[in-house]
Amino acid sequence: MYDDQGAEPAPAMGGGMNRFNLEGLIPVILLIIIGVASLNYFNVIDIPYLPKGTTHVQLLFIGEPSLGERVVLDNDSYFLTYRSRMASTFGNGASEELHQYDIVILDQSQTGDKSVTTSLGEAIQNYVKKGGKLIVVGNSGVYQNVGLYGATATDVIGWKATFGSIMPAECVLGSDNVPTCAEGRAETVVGRIYQQDFDHPIMMGIPQSPPEGEVPYTLAAYPVQADEGAKTIAYLKSENTPKTYSAILEKKNFPFGTVVYFNYDPGLTPGIFQNTIKYLK
Repeated sequence: MYDDQGAEPAPAMGGGMNRFNLEGLIPVILLIIIGVASLNYFNVIDIPYLPKGTTHVQLLFIGEPSLGERVVLDNDSYFLTYRSRMASTFGNGASEELHQYDIVILDQSQTGDKSVTTSLGEAIQNYVKKGGKLIVVGNSGVYQNVGLYGATATDVIGWKATFGSIMPAECVLGSDNVPTCAEGRAETVVGRIYQQDFDHPIMMGIPQSPPEGEVPYTLAAYPVQADEGAKTIAYLKSENTPKTYSAILEKKNFPFGTVVYFNYDPGLTPGIFQNTIKYLK
């Protein structure tokens, strides 16, 4: 017979397995922590008390800023640096150039050319889908430049053919079968902008603009519609006709990309425009 009184007890299998599982999880946990800290550092997410990277925003303006837009951008120079250039100056390396910027504004309202090339359109799509922040104004980019001496494609009017599904606004056919975003389709509106999403940072503290008692805006707006998946942040209500228009729309694009659409010159509402930039940064 064997005497097992002096034999050491075998280690419990459960304890060994627990130690093995914990050691295997440590690298995964560290990678998650590093990933979250990196997203916070580059301002993709916001976690209190964790260190941030540079907060000086790099902004690219494609087109020509209106006077009001320029005033806001210049006043924001303490946290923002911007440059402007025309859409026609971009070549095949547009995608790499766009990714150098935190925010891109596409606003051709002050120029006669409302077109972009297919390569720039694809670059903007790629920029947004990889987390870029884009502001689009009016009917900017609704025409496609085919690259033949600056000619535009006569069969392309709207955003989908050039930018895919990233845009919050949709250009539809009007009752006269003319696209609602076509040049010359803007309607002169005397009215006020009203908050629709009461919790959105862009309209925070601004239930309407201008407030009652002040002269309403006179501005140009297009009878476009909110695209599928877009959110209406604010609407424009006319005081000279029984009409309302989408004023500010937003569309989130997976995973972090955001596009905000202004159906008027955002320089006319400097507080809202500044809120938008701070929201996107």
